[in-house]
Amino acid sequence: MSPGTGGTTPVTGEGEDPYGARGPIPDASGAGYGYEKKDLDYLGISSSTTGDNHYPSGSNSSSERYPRLNITRGQWMTLGLIVVLAAYVRLWRLSNPANVVFDEVHFGKFAGKYLNGTYFFDVHPPLAKMMFAAAGKLAGYDGKFDFKSIGLDYVSAGVPYVGMRLMPALLGLAMVPITYITLAALGHAADACAMGSLLVVFENALLTQSRLILLDSALIFFTGMTVMSWALFFTEARRPFERKWWMYLLLTGVNLGNALSCKWVGLFLVATIGVWTIRDLWVKLGDLSISAGQYMRHFAARAFALIVVPLVVYLFWFQVHFSVLHKSGDGNAFMSPEFQNTLDGVSLGHTPRDIYYGSRIRIRHDATNAGYLHSHLSNYETGSKQQQVTLYGFRDDNNFWIITRTDANEKKHLNSTDPSKLEPVRDGDIVRLMHWKTFRRLHSHDERPPVTTNDYQNEVSGYGWEGFKGDSNDHWRVKIIEGDKSVPGSSEQLMAIHSKFRLIHTGRRCALFSNRRKLPKWAHEQVEVTCMQNAKVPKTLWRIETNIHADIPAGSPLAEYRKPGLIAKVLEATAVMWRVNNGLTKSHPYESRPHTWPWMRRGMAFWGSGDRGIYLLGTAQLWWLSLGALVAFGVLQVVLFLRDCRGFHDRLLGARDRYFESVGFLTAGWVLHWIPFFLMGRQLFLHHYLPALWLAILALAGTIDLMTRRVSRRVRQAIMVSLLLVVVRSYFQYSHLAYGTPWTRQGCQRSKWLGSWDYDCKRYVDLDAKPT
Repeated sequence: MSPGTGGTTPVTGEGEDPYGARGPIPDASGAGYGYEKKDLDYLGISSSTTGDNHYPSGSNSSSERYPRLNITRGQWMTLGLIVVLAAYVRLWRLSNPANVVFDEVHFGKFAGKYLNGTYFFDVHPPLAKMMFAAAGKLAGYDGKFDFKSIGLDYVSAGVPYVGMRLMPALLGLAMVPITYITLAALGHAADACAMGSLLVVFENALLTQSRLILLDSALIFFTGMTVMSWALFFTEARRPFERKWWMYLLLTGVNLGNALSCKWVGLFLVATIGVWTIRDLWVKLGDLSISAGQYMRHFAARAFALIVVPLVVYLFWFQVHFSVLHKSGDGNAFMSPEFQNTLDGVSLGHTPRDIYYGSRIRIRHDATNAGYLHSHLSNYETGSKQQQVTLYGFRDDNNFWIITRTDANEKKHLNSTDPSKLEPVRDGDIVRLMHWKTFRRLHSHDERPPVTTNDYQNEVSGYGWEGFKGDSNDHWRVKIIEGDKSVPGSSEQLMAIHSKFRLIHTGRRCALFSNRRKLPKWAHEQVEVTCMQNAKVPKTLWRIETNIHADIPAGSPLAEYRKPGLIAKVLEATAVMWRVNNGLTKSHPYESRPHTWPWMRRGMAFWGSGDRGIYLLGTAQLWWLSLGALVAFGVLQVVLFLRDCRGFHDRLLGARDRYFESVGFLTAGWVLHWIPFFLMGRQLFLHHYLPALWLAILALAGTIDLMTRRVSRRVRQAIMVSLLLVVVRSYFQYSHLAYGTPWTRQGCQRSKWLGSWDYDCKRYVDLDAKPT
């Protein structure tokens, strides 16, 4: 395979001879190695000189920045053969294991909920999950199998799991031609494109992840589509605003939106394209051949395609998500009552608006959406040992409280001229809340709560009994913080739904508070309610959702939740996803931190049964070499910068500009897909590194291509073939972990290059064991 049949050709002016007038390239420039004149021109290699200092620093001809895609028929045939090989590698024994594996527990279950139309909540955007639901529907899945635990048998339950796994496997397979075309569009030779795509074929971590019902295959696929479209966009850069230019730019934006709609790791891809867009616009700003009007067109086109289009795509997939999940489900409790009211089978609000003394009310915590103020016949096992007061996420009769006056105010009311008249509750009133079922009053005192034991937190309990008059620790001042501007009087008089209020304990000067802290099992793991001094307002806000009073006249005003529109629903869902995602801080047996990923210090177990297991482990040599290529790029850029400052304008044998435009872009993408994970406190796993790994593999292929273009063809191809042989050998050695096939204990133990690779070798057959 000759490197002279590279994936790109230089861009020449109209009517120019692409070979120029300088005649054939002398052997010293590389013609004897199979390169044509056009392959060397775009690298900046002159036929008349071999000196590295011939070009000034900063030379950045348009042909170097913008290679033109030119994949020959022979290259397409080569790519076709590679794809056939990849199909065998990716699809072989896709039915194994016939059990629920790792996070198939979640994403298989979610597919069923889409098919049933039942609303659920997940920390990831919806596109990849909807793709699994579509695959399941096509395969004949009816949505009834619950995927509730790892190891459940698919075959006995009649689940068409192979069809559902086929979707991510095909997406993983698609990454092979995407890799080839991306490298070609970035200006690399055909043999380097073939090598890069073969590296992706045999990389074990990408293989393992793509064979299961997991989100990362869709994320990596749309990442690849975005990078490929972006690279193709630059091949059309000399023909701006023409059809192909617009097509590739819009495809970049659409796939950015798709990646973001699979997982929020897509934000790192947005940053990658954003950084390179800023750089490209900066270069154009200094190009005197581009007028101000043309520059603004370039700016507007990129703003539309790379900002507006991804946002529209993100909103579109959420609209589909909400349209499909139209029934009430177990995800309701995460969402606001306004959101819940958009679901079939939910009817919240639609209750008498004005709150009067004697009303039986259901009070919802506004900030957390964790549920209703609740009590039941169970006592605390700490503190006062009085009756528990909690937040409970479901509606039942134990959520009802009767709002009453204090004893002093009750006496005044009885002595009024019309004691039977309904009296509304107003801002600043001091009230008592009596639990409707148990007759205990809402109470607080100088006792520490069972979970949040800070000095500024006070226990909230139910205290008293039927007929007991209570005491001053039952007194709460109503403080309306926010009314509905469209409902006059809702900030002065307490109204259902429209008034957001605090309950301030008159004795302890604390506010009724909750923050999603769960109580122990003896309190049914419901959410803790406390009375907090100097509490911030948001988590002390409450709303009345249900109002019942026998004396409210017919025709009185009713209160209802307003149904939010699409953007409001997406913003709420995004905020809840962000909060829950950041709350995933519990330790996990196979979690890992970002600094361990590039050298693959540890993998993670997906499944195990008998003498078979699936363990996510990459191809170590490929991970390490790709990391080396990235580090080498960074070091070399520093060295070149320092030498430029001293007047030495190195050209890297003519490859400097192409090296920066290709490997530099991929390195920037890798950095932006890896470094942000250091800022996260949540659980992280090795599979979070896979999008960055794909970029690193491309950077390795590009580095080998550009750094071997001036060596003999034999040496160049020996380097490429040697790397492929090492990767293929590693694939065969570790394929047992990817496919979940039987292995031997001895082979397993020999494969552990690092002691931190903790897959279980004892599960495999011991060839040295004596028969019993």
